[in-house]
Amino acid sequence: MSTKAVITGWGKCIPPVELTNADLEKLSNTNDQWIVDRTGIKSRRISHVGGTDLAELAGRRALAAANLDPEELDLILVASTSPDLICPSVAAMVQDRLGAVNSAAFDLNAACSGFIYATANAAGMIESGFVKKALVIGTEKLSGLMDYRDRSTSVLFGDGAGAAVYEATEGDAGVLAVDIGADGGKGQTMVLKSMGTNGNVFNPLLVEEMALHFEGQAVFKIAVQGIAASVTRVLETAGFDSEDVDVVIPHQANGRIVDAATRLLKFDENKVFMNIENLGNTGAASIPMAISDALDSNQISPGDIVVLSAFGGGVTWGSIVLRWGERTERLGLHDGELPSTDATVFELIEPNLRFFAELHGLDPDDPIV
Repeated sequence: MSTKAVITGWGKCIPPVELTNADLEKLSNTNDQWIVDRTGIKSRRISHVGGTDLAELAGRRALAAANLDPEELDLILVASTSPDLICPSVAAMVQDRLGAVNSAAFDLNAACSGFIYATANAAGMIESGFVKKALVIGTEKLSGLMDYRDRSTSVLFGDGAGAAVYEATEGDAGVLAVDIGADGGKGQTMVLKSMGTNGNVFNPLLVEEMALHFEGQAVFKIAVQGIAASVTRVLETAGFDSEDVDVVIPHQANGRIVDAATRLLKFDENKVFMNIENLGNTGAASIPMAISDALDSNQISPGDIVVLSAFGGGVTWGSIVLRWGERTERLGLHDGELPSTDATVFELIEPNLRFFAELHGLDPDDPIV
């Protein structure tokens, strides 16, 4: 019987400060109904701490759920488009904080498909025998990159982290099939110049080049078609069709994208788990956060066939079919929390508003709202 990677622990970290649609109405020509109709989002979270802090707490909660000590880990893999640092990696910093002294650690960037890509890597290493226990984390602090007066992007993205522990198992449960891919020719539909050496001190970018470039209509079409094609392929590889699937957990990109892809794939909408309403699009963190929420709401049962699917900048896509293991309850709880904050949401995003003010004909020194 072949070795497979099964999820034995899960956890998430949600920052406490909300950015609501009502808040965004004060910053741009938008309103709650416009945002909800186009995205399904009513609020998103803004973090007062770094993405590494979010990743650490989500990881600790996943380890507690699996009843694992950090020293037992062989691998920590972090997916993120918004790391605190490029070097050292978020994974290396998390490894140090956890005390996972026997673990390898590295970051991976496949944008919103990052958790799928990271799971594919972890599962492949488990199946090969190189790794027995892996902690996979998706973490994003996308708020640090947003022009909050640009309604095409500010309404979508939020901060958060999610984590899953994968362990080697012999049996029917675990990752059954993987489909990952990319089309770099369409990469200009989503571009973030400020995070690479294009934006270094020797080559400063114009303010308008620092904001996220996002072509919403093009992304919508590519995403719907890409998710549908990827899920179709991965189900065929696993030997299933849509009726065999018990739970679908898509990347929480946009409610309309998920609905359109679901219709194309002929999935029963009651099988599709969504938690985007009060979290927004949290990039590589969205799927592991949704897994945690689906388990907490008893949406996943032992032995269920679960499909994970995502689409992201690059352009990247990925889907996974897995059979859930025998346990849907945590073995333990980590009682740590993020440090508290008294900051309001407008205090947290004030640096963004002042930095991008001139793009909107505003004086950076004027009141922000």
